[in-house]
Amino acid sequence: MKLALGPEEQRLQDEVRAFLADHRPDPAELPHRLDERIAYLRGWQALLYDAGFVGCAWPSEFGGGGLPTAAQVVVDQELAAAGAPELVSVVGLDVLGPALLAFGTEEQKRRYVRPILSAEEIWCQGFSEPEAGSDLASLRTQAAECDGGYLVSGQKTWVSWGQFARWCGLLARTDPDAPPHKGISLLLMDMEAPGLEVRPMVQITGHAEFSELFLDDVFVPSENLLGAPGQGWAIAMHVVAHERGTAALPRQVMLRTWLDRLVAQAADTTRDGGPLLAREEVQATLARALIEIEVLRHHATRTMSKFLNGGAVGPESSSVKLLMAEAEQTLGTAALEVLGEAGAGAFWHERYLYSRAASVYGGAQQIQRNIIADRVLSLPKE
Repeated sequence: MKLALGPEEQRLQDEVRAFLADHRPDPAELPHRLDERIAYLRGWQALLYDAGFVGCAWPSEFGGGGLPTAAQVVVDQELAAAGAPELVSVVGLDVLGPALLAFGTEEQKRRYVRPILSAEEIWCQGFSEPEAGSDLASLRTQAAECDGGYLVSGQKTWVSWGQFARWCGLLARTDPDAPPHKGISLLLMDMEAPGLEVRPMVQITGHAEFSELFLDDVFVPSENLLGAPGQGWAIAMHVVAHERGTAALPRQVMLRTWLDRLVAQAADTTRDGGPLLAREEVQATLARALIEIEVLRHHATRTMSKFLNGGAVGPESSSVKLLMAEAEQTLGTAALEVLGEAGAGAFWHERYLYSRAASVYGGAQQIQRNIIADRVLSLPKE
């Protein structure tokens, strides 16, 4: 199954490849320190935006390219295939930007969308809490109405890029008496507002890509409510399904690029008088990783084809999320098995460690399986 390219997509593909031939950064140039890396990646995204390769399918009146969705798919796949750095504004591009376009007022779209695309402003996502991770309906953060807006109190965790973000898309309970899924609203919170404390969390990779947020009567003005009061759950489900369904195709391309890199390393590494790649057990390990990536490719292509043809990204995206996590973890494990812990190097050690989180972030595996069982297969509750 392939996404066929028309003449316009082929021309765009050629433009992206020519741009990358001239401008793709050397991976060795990417700083290791997180704060330096973020600054570097903001410059990279701004360069891509100025070239017309970020937000290709977003409305032109808000800073996008105004092209069909297929154009962004072409760009994303070319960036991934070239091993280009990932875009730093991933939360804005994959989650909050689509939410603003679908549910925001004209004023909100004009104020927030263009800075997301250019990486002028980074966004974070205040969804998960210590007692409400994948089960967002259990969140406890309260937003009490006050004169001109809301006073927000509570705690958020696993907030990607929290210490670098200028804005946060925050889920909070605006109606404590409503049923769990009903009384939640989505607020656009200023990360420089008084009463907000950001605490970075260091991961096993050594980086602090996540933060905790502690909110003590943080004021959010009424005009920063996204959608209607109590619509937060519906907005969250809309953007999460979109993220799970559309992110997998470029991610699959990147995983295949990493696998090709591993195969090349195995071919160039000699042990006991011969190349590692000649060993049957190494070939079997690499084949397992390839099979999982190919399965992901077919599922992601099917989901994207449906989306491009006007269909919604529904609960079937949970199966793609499961396959994406499994493929990434299998590849990370394969690298350490093939090259050995001593020979794998920093790149593969970091890929392996980060892949452990793939089955948790964006909705844990258990939650994804429950969604598939309930909403796709219609299995009985007992």
